[in-house]
Amino acid sequence: MSITLADQYYLKALDDYDYNFTEVLENLNYALSYDAEHAGANYLMGRVYMEQFQKFDIAESYFQLAMAADPENIQTCESLAWLMIRTKRFDDALRLIAYAVGLKGVIFPEWLRLKALIFELRKDYQLAKTLLHEAISESYDSNYIEFLEGELERIEKKERLLSHVQYHMA
Repeated sequence: MSITLADQYYLKALDDYDYNFTEVLENLNYALSYDAEHAGANYLMGRVYMEQFQKFDIAESYFQLAMAADPENIQTCESLAWLMIRTKRFDDALRLIAYAVGLKGVIFPEWLRLKALIFELRKDYQLAKTLLHEAISESYDSNYIEFLEGELERIEKKERLLSHVQYHMA
């Protein structure tokens, strides 16, 4: 299997991501002109629209095209889940997470953390903390464990602040 022109342009765009968005967009447009169903190019174009332009509908369209071309692409699943979380489509995000954790090569604690975030945003702090504890027990990366412990601390701080506010309002 050889590298196609679409692959080459996608790799150039990926290399320039975070540094030169003019080049990124140009290379992605070239990649998609050679192969409109290129999973990587559609995924990265979705990220550009989500992260740089905050055009979530357009971003989702690109992520859906990427998923149709490669339904087992973990990066696309993760970015689409983040988009759903940012747009408060929590049930859709939970369904996507349930699908994604079954994919080969997935790093399970990262998905538990996303799930915990959803429950935190729904103000179900107990379930969020339970999921973070599970993520810690499943993790094998000391830095990530430290990050997850910080997430737990943040949620516990929120709980204390909210209970303090509720106490004074009663």
